[in-house]
Amino acid sequence: MKHNFEYLNPFIILIVNLYLAPQRILQTLNNTKVKEFIYSDNYHFDVVLFDNIYQHCFVTLGHKFGAHVIQLFSTPPIAFFSQWHSQPFNPSFIPDPNSGYTNYMSFVTRLINFLSTLLQFILYSIFYMPKQNEIMFKYFNYTGWENRPSIEEMTKNISLSLINTHFTIGTVKPLVPNIKEVAGMHLKPALKLLKGLQELMDNLTDGVVYISFGSVITPTQLLKYQLKVFMRQLGQIKQNVLWEWESNDLPKLPSNVIVNKSFPQKDILGHLNCVLFTPHSDSILNTEEAIYYGVPMLTISVFEDQQYNSIMMESKGATLRIKYADLTEHLFRNSLHKILNNASFKENAIKLSKLFHDQPMKPLDLAVYWVEYVISHNGAHHLKTAGNQLNWFQFMLIDVIFEFIIFILIFIFILYYILEKMYKTFMESDESDTDTDNNKKKE
Repeated sequence: MKHNFEYLNPFIILIVNLYLAPQRILQTLNNTKVKEFIYSDNYHFDVVLFDNIYQHCFVTLGHKFGAHVIQLFSTPPIAFFSQWHSQPFNPSFIPDPNSGYTNYMSFVTRLINFLSTLLQFILYSIFYMPKQNEIMFKYFNYTGWENRPSIEEMTKNISLSLINTHFTIGTVKPLVPNIKEVAGMHLKPALKLLKGLQELMDNLTDGVVYISFGSVITPTQLLKYQLKVFMRQLGQIKQNVLWEWESNDLPKLPSNVIVNKSFPQKDILGHLNCVLFTPHSDSILNTEEAIYYGVPMLTISVFEDQQYNSIMMESKGATLRIKYADLTEHLFRNSLHKILNNASFKENAIKLSKLFHDQPMKPLDLAVYWVEYVISHNGAHHLKTAGNQLNWFQFMLIDVIFEFIIFILIFIFILYYILEKMYKTFMESDESDTDTDNNKKKE
């Protein structure tokens, strides 16, 4: 059962992102090379692609170069970003990526999801877009900027969105024609490993567990008791373990644990003897690689806003998830043995992998096709729906709902007024009849 404070996570992450997003943008814009690029007039482009994770100000590069604009989303876009392109984002069945919810929500989680979505539209309109405007006017003063449209208009004019999602990884949701899912652009069939590693993998017929915590939390940053937990429990399984370990400072390793500063991750995951992948948290690239190669995951979730993919994969039966803050030896042991000894996790991972591969075009080819399509058709603005021109309150039908409420209130007032008049008329008539009857009796 969720702790009550966990229901606050979507709101906390929302506010934190409002604060951190401008800081990340300024780090980029203060780079000398970036400044030179923005002010240079020596470049020409047919199309500009930019990653739009909380950095709308870069849309102005399309205006600078007189080019069509395509935005990339390395993670699922939130509702506020979706509304600029009339992308449906119904909070009744589409969870906010920061919420920690799956498609199937209870009344309470749907309520939280709705409130979080509504708060996005309010806070991002009040704080986020004005800040993006402020950054744009300060850092993008290139030749001709005086005739630049508003950041809202330029955002609505974006030709195409390429999003790093797929229904096997995230939620199933409707998409408008100018939004394309291209998850897995970096993936290809696994290559043969170097001779020593290939022979090692081939001979480990009991299976290989591959561990890579990446840069978010390195093995040497683990607490001593956590490191002992990992070593004790990994040493008790029959499978061998390949662990990407960045330091020369090694603890005492169980006989079945092999460490190296770098392993070819995708090629290891693609080997038939790889039975489990344990990454830090749920990096979207890690998730895509695990699904592509059909390997179940035991994830260690570090940050609350990085849980979306592992939560979705857990709901599909291909992953078990442990929160880093909740990591105990008992929990790790049970989770490790459960996922290694229960064949359903591997079966579900393989099923998802087949679905992921069953596409009419490879993701990279699909992305290239649509980029060329935008260039060939002068921005391909015919792909947009009329909803592209709506404000956020129109997009969510708040103006219609408000008008309806006003109409209902007016109707109730009029009905009350009429009933009150009828009641008074009836009472006066009744009193008049009573007086008449009394007078007749007196006579």
